[in-house]
Amino acid sequence: MGITSFFFILLVQLCNGKSLPKFSAILIFGDSTVDTGNNNYISTIFQGNHRPYGENFPGRIPTGRFSDGKLVPDFLASMLGLKEYVPPFLQPYLSKHDLLTGVSFASAGSGYDDLTTAASKAIPMSQQIKYFERYIEKLQEIVGEEKAQKIVSAALVIISAGTNDFIFNFYDIPTRRNQFNITGYQDFLQIQLQNFVEDLYNLGCRKMLVAGLPPVGCLPIQITAKSPLLRKCIEEENFDAQSYNAKLTRLLKQVQAALSGSKVLYSDTYHPFMHMIKHPKKYGFVKTRRGCCGSGTYEAGPFCNKHRPVCKNASKYLFWDSIHPGESAYRYLSNMAMKKLLHHKLSHNKTH
Repeated sequence: MGITSFFFILLVQLCNGKSLPKFSAILIFGDSTVDTGNNNYISTIFQGNHRPYGENFPGRIPTGRFSDGKLVPDFLASMLGLKEYVPPFLQPYLSKHDLLTGVSFASAGSGYDDLTTAASKAIPMSQQIKYFERYIEKLQEIVGEEKAQKIVSAALVIISAGTNDFIFNFYDIPTRRNQFNITGYQDFLQIQLQNFVEDLYNLGCRKMLVAGLPPVGCLPIQITAKSPLLRKCIEEENFDAQSYNAKLTRLLKQVQAALSGSKVLYSDTYHPFMHMIKHPKKYGFVKTRRGCCGSGTYEAGPFCNKHRPVCKNASKYLFWDSIHPGESAYRYLSNMAMKKLLHHKLSHNKTH
């Protein structure tokens, strides 16, 4: 299904009586699934600012997005009539309009656990909050404290992280496994997430969409590590992801109830992903257990480079590299996220 069909579905939804949500800005926190280029500005091996990344991005530019093209924030920002950028403190200059429409604080390789970024040197979630505080200060300088507060409270906040925590600290590198069993580590991460949401709330955010875990055991790199010949999804890791998501769903309802005036919604990525894996033809996919870059089994970041061949048609592959979905998959996930926004009426009048 192409982008035209995607927007037709959205148009049908809107014509069925669901008005398009309105937000003052889009604010993004998390990992490589929503990092639009912040890691270009820091010293880390987790960078996607080289070919073949960006193969299908406008102008074929490797922007730092870990995909052949756009990510969920790009699609959502476009559909909502907004634009999002990297933080102003990581670029020499951004205009007033840029500050007022959206900012991404996300960093590839990040997670809720600060230990996750110890080796990668990515921007931890705890630091992303501090950068957000700087953003608010800059915003107040431009529009004043009262209007800045209105902009933040009317913004759509997207939070997407967690996968790196399990891969880097529990499954592949057992740092936290010496301290926690899987249940204990899930609970530990969700305490960090709860604190993160509460920090955002205390800074003025009110409308939040929190993504759950994907089927971690179906990431090509996890399959390569544990089922290289049969290339089957690792069921134990998928089970862990589902139990984590079930806990997260309950937690976010509790958090919303405790934070007056807030909307804190769970965004399911697990089931849409599994549907694409189990029914690839419905989405135009041919390959779902290998990435498009190189062999598709281990290449990601510095290993997915201009010296590696890429598949002829990335839209036929669910994954772009061995960890990250391609633009086609992100487009479908954006559709699901928009349905969530429409269903729950997570909207606010724009601030002018």
